[in-house]
Amino acid sequence: MPASLNAWFILARAVHYGACLIFFGIFAFDRFVAAAVATEAAAYWKSCMRRFSLVLLPLIFISGIGWFVCVAATMSGQSPEMETLKSVWTQTQFGDVWKTRWIFWFAASAAAICQSFELPASFQKILIWLQLVFSGVILGSLAWTGHGLEGSAGHLIADVLHLLVAGFWPAGLLPFTLLLRKLVQPSAIASGDSISTLIRRFSAWSLASVVLLAATGFVNSWFLVGSLSDFIDHPYGRWLLAKIILFVFTVVLGAVNLLRLKPRLTMKTPNSPAAAAAISGLQLNVRCELFLSTLIIIVVAILGMLPPTFR
Repeated sequence: MPASLNAWFILARAVHYGACLIFFGIFAFDRFVAAAVATEAAAYWKSCMRRFSLVLLPLIFISGIGWFVCVAATMSGQSPEMETLKSVWTQTQFGDVWKTRWIFWFAASAAAICQSFELPASFQKILIWLQLVFSGVILGSLAWTGHGLEGSAGHLIADVLHLLVAGFWPAGLLPFTLLLRKLVQPSAIASGDSISTLIRRFSAWSLASVVLLAATGFVNSWFLVGSLSDFIDHPYGRWLLAKIILFVFTVVLGAVNLLRLKPRLTMKTPNSPAAAAAISGLQLNVRCELFLSTLIIIVVAILGMLPPTFR
């Protein structure tokens, strides 16, 4: 594969993965975290969700097309023509997966359009639950485009679960930091209880996500890496090792948030110097976690293009 195509392929995969993760993450965050605390910033959070949808849905579509074209070029060994694209679309499993994903993309787009109108709160809630399902299918179905298909059914299930859990954490860090920043603004009317509830609920989901990510990641590694020596001897193993190291660093930052900063935010005086310092430290750590998560997504995009060393 030419180096230029390699670069575009990695870019398309990374952007697509990132957009799908965040798109699912905002609805998962809304349903399981923000719903309990966003009443004091309801208008702001609703606006955030709308803007996310307006940006992420086109980004998923464009990067998905780029990914599809790169796959067709890889299969044909040259710049894909319309006939090649049609063949990949109609005669390959990759094309079948993409057809299913586009159906749910159009469903998610229709739901996003409906959300832009002033609708009863009960109907808006139904739309958000539907968006959670649609975005979950769009994200989870990525397992059928990677190495998960080359193993057992258990490997594929672990791959799907790994993707969905990553939508809670670390992808949920982005909506979390936006809502937290809004609640701690001097002009905000948020109480200390709301801020501590937000942090407590997100910390609980993050902790559960880390455990599940580690478990499903171990299953994936078991199927894709033949032995410990392959982490050094083979390109796939080296990149997987890089992903694991980045994941560990991200978890360490999360542990600092959980064990050192979270206890300082249980107080009911969010504007006190101690609470303000803890919130500032938390926001800095979250930004670092987001940066490391971006690097992980890039590594995942590269891993999908490398042959694994199966057991």
